[in-house]
Amino acid sequence: MNVIRQDLVVRSAPVWRPSAESPWQFDANATFNEKVFSEDWKAHRGEDYQQYRHDWHQVPATKTELDFPLHLDIETTTRCNLLCPMCPRTLLVEKGTFNDFGFMTRAEYASIIDQGAAYGLRSIKLNYLGEPLLHKDVPWQVAYAKEKGVVDVLMNSNGTALTKKLGRRLLEAGVDGLFVSFDAANPADYARQRVGATLGRVIDNLYSFVRLRDEIRPGCQIRVSMVMYDEPKWRDQFAALQVMWRDLVDAVGYSYYVERDDDAHGEYDPVPGFHCAQPFHRMFLKNNGNVTICCFDDKDEIILGNWREEKLHAIWNSEAYREIRRLHAEGRYHEMDLCRKCYFPVSQKQADVAS
Repeated sequence: MNVIRQDLVVRSAPVWRPSAESPWQFDANATFNEKVFSEDWKAHRGEDYQQYRHDWHQVPATKTELDFPLHLDIETTTRCNLLCPMCPRTLLVEKGTFNDFGFMTRAEYASIIDQGAAYGLRSIKLNYLGEPLLHKDVPWQVAYAKEKGVVDVLMNSNGTALTKKLGRRLLEAGVDGLFVSFDAANPADYARQRVGATLGRVIDNLYSFVRLRDEIRPGCQIRVSMVMYDEPKWRDQFAALQVMWRDLVDAVGYSYYVERDDDAHGEYDPVPGFHCAQPFHRMFLKNNGNVTICCFDDKDEIILGNWREEKLHAIWNSEAYREIRRLHAEGRYHEMDLCRKCYFPVSQKQADVAS
């Protein structure tokens, strides 16, 4: 696996970097790399945002035990209008094991936000395997979280439903970040990667949103991202995306594709010194009610509780959740079945070696 290095500033997310003290040094944003064009949006954020981002890195790096997570990933819907081949949702659909639970209700969503606000929740992301813009309440969801004091309200989107009308409503509601999966500048490659979407439509949608952002809410961060493969043509696509979106969006990034089918890769060897950030500062709330520990657990292999039946604070502070954090803090992550199958430790190590 090679990390792309061109004559530009590429910011690498959590990679383990060699140091005198240990073989690998912790950094909290693993597996993502980006070319940053602008950070002007940061000038519109307050000290609460700066403190949040400081804590985002420091909490997992120091293995700090929090009373409540900094961030919640909230799967407001399991619906998606695309069947992208690299997406774990598509794999589950093809295997006949994907359960579509539809849309989260306003009452359910409000309960989640209210519970988080009571414990100083800083950030949310409104998606997991579904497309958040398909939920009719998404502007209201953004506005409700902002009214309750959530500092950073984000979402990933395929951009197909990002009409000018919806974009304006999201910005007026207070959305803080929109990360659009783009994957290719070539129409044929895009159609293969984003099955069910058309390149021109998403370009138009995103360009309209950029112009509205500049007018309505310049503090909203916009990023275009793609899935990277270890083939020259995908490096060319990344370069083309930079030309296409330079001076429009704030960053263009990528993460490497890694096989998500357990039957194809099995388990990985342990990486000495590794511990994952996610159990220390974020919690995943699936639309089916399950609470899981990380983005890798698309099959709900480790269920810590049910947010429809239990309080979030109690789930986060349960002995089962604490034990997971202990295993990671003690460098024993590999004792967990799910973590042995996770590519994060290996990919981070390889990315650092390749760089």
